Amino acid sequence: MKKKKDSIGAAAYAVEWLQQNPYTKKKEEYIKPSSLAKGCLLYVAFELQGKPKQPLDARVGRILSVGTDSHRRLQRMLERACLAQEVFWEVPEYRIHGYCDGILYIPAYQAKREADVGFWALEFKTAAGTEFDKVKAAGMPKEEHIRQCQIYLWGLDLYFQGQIPLKGAIVYYENRDTLEHAAFEVYADEAETADLLARVRSMLDGLEEDRLPEDWLPADHWAHRYCPYLEICEPGQKAMEWQARQPKELPDHVLADIIAKRIVAKKGAEKMTDGKQKKKSGQRSLAELASDLGWE
Repeated sequence: MKKKKDSIGAAAYAVEWLQQNPYTKKKEEYIKPSSLAKGCLLYVAFELQGKPKQPLDARVGRILSVGTDSHRRLQRMLERACLAQEVFWEVPEYRIHGYCDGILYIPAYQAKREADVGFWALEFKTAAGTEFDKVKAAGMPKEEHIRQCQIYLWGLDLYFQGQIPLKGAIVYYENRDTLEHAAFEVYADEAETADLLARVRSMLDGLEEDRLPEDWLPADHWAHRYCPYLEICEPGQKAMEWQARQPKELPDHVLADIIAKRIVAKKGAEKMTDGKQKKKSGQRSLAELASDLGWE
């Protein structure tokens, strides 16, 4: 009786994958692009070590759920425009893997510019009204979102060996309060990516020797306050102590709310007096405006 030969080829690869049980196969911890994009390698190291995180506040959980629902809705709307959605990729050398929201294809007959024709990685983001307004006013994505897109561009190109020639990435922001949107293009930055990967390699080498990286966010960074590892993170605790000693500043949304209420109150007062207090004609200085609004 002839010995049965092992199956080879693409079909055998597909069969092998389909015979695996993903729930019993032991998985090595990998780095998530969204975690790496934060810029704190100590955070990433804690994640790789499986350190427990503080449980999410119920309100934060609901906010994340809104974001997930928005992602699904946007993906449905772009279904026919995408080569694929939720595109998986991984780079074992750096223990990084992730899912790209989608690969958008712009055909030549629909493009408004020749430079737009081709494939683009998609990243959807939902934001609160104040954060959305900041991004729109700045005319560019947030730093961590630029970094996340550059990680995707690097990882997708490496995983698919250049078979999907990506022109760049598109970050699409949606205001979760009003559904207003803003979109920006992001391009690969080889120098920035190489620097980030060098930091990842240093962190991985250190973890092999049970050393945590001395690579974390600056003391004045806002992310320390919301870090789920704050209870075990000494640099984060020191950063919070330093921030507590700094002069207090009103959050932007609180300041905007105060200004808006004073303007409304001023207009209401003018109506009550029936215009008896005459306004000065022409332009007014900042000092005069402050005096009129009672900010002195």
